Amino acid sequence: MKNGDSFFHQPNATSSGFGFVGSLSFYYPVLSAGDVLDFDLGIQNRLTLTSNDSHSFAMDNPHLSARIEFWRMYVGAGYAPYTFVSKPGEGITSLHTNPDQKSYFVEGGLIWRVIPEFQVAATYALEFGLPSGGGISPTSAEYGLRFRFPLNPTELGRGGKVDYDGRYPFGFMK
Repeated sequence: MKNGDSFFHQPNATSSGFGFVGSLSFYYPVLSAGDVLDFDLGIQNRLTLTSNDSHSFAMDNPHLSARIEFWRMYVGAGYAPYTFVSKPGEGITSLHTNPDQKSYFVEGGLIWRVIPEFQVAATYALEFGLPSGGGISPTSAEYGLRFRFPLNPTELGRGGKVDYDGRYPFGFMK
């Protein structure tokens, strides 16, 4: 994370370069073009934890989001109309609402559909805070693996087709 001074209301709110970003998402397929394209709407909650030499920072943002999946790739974006941040230097245990501040994210990745009920996605995402009084936005970058568990892999999306890349003795589809 970098440039978080006005967002966290403290000077030098820049991380050491390492941290944790976790997200919990619920998407609903809205439009499907068979095997080629899916359009999903949902909510993605993103939690960012990081620190520098003297302070810990935490940011938690529930985003209204959209995602387009095509073949084995996806891109998505979201907007959080309200945000939660930690008190200066106190980390995740002090999360509170951040008045009049918002955030947004963009992401993209590659999907490996191991079985219909389990997918692995290699992801790269950027999240930007929007400080209420202007100023420089905090930016957090995320790259890594995500594990996806479709609740009903045969419902909507992919034209109702169960689509997977791995061998199938691992699943429990009926």
